[in-house]
Amino acid sequence: MKRLRIVTDRILGSFAEVVYANQGRMNRIWLVSPWIGSREDGNDALLLLLDAVRRPSCTVVLVTRAPEAVWHLRAIELIKSNSRAIVYGLPTLHTKLYIVECDGFRCAVLGSPNLTPRSARQNREIAVEFRTTVESSEDEVAALITELTEYASSLRGDASVELM
Repeated sequence: MKRLRIVTDRILGSFAEVVYANQGRMNRIWLVSPWIGSREDGNDALLLLLDAVRRPSCTVVLVTRAPEAVWHLRAIELIKSNSRAIVYGLPTLHTKLYIVECDGFRCAVLGSPNLTPRSARQNREIAVEFRTTVESSEDEVAALITELTEYASSLRGDASVELM
């Protein structure tokens, strides 16, 4: 398993596949993206993610901007209706960060793509993927994923955040 890698192709699809492959042992997924969207034909990363998070013990934490477009609102409603989700609106959000926490495995993707079909299919995007099966703070990759998770968690405490 590659512990660190640069991803430029199928970034969101690759993350969704990691989530799907680990669906039986997931505890929490962090989706941090200003824009969330889904394709009408049902062929995208968000729908694959939602298919994987049906485990009752898995929580989806979504941090996004309050929706101004109908497609963004629909995607948030889709997440809420198909998972155990907690949704936060942060008006100044620009971060794109995706983390899955499992029993014995963690993966984080930090990069440029929003969780939208456009980012997955049309835009030129780049991200760094981190994977580990180690919990030790002495392991660099494990420590970085912990820091990214702490950052994602801290967004919920921003003064302008609202529970949606």
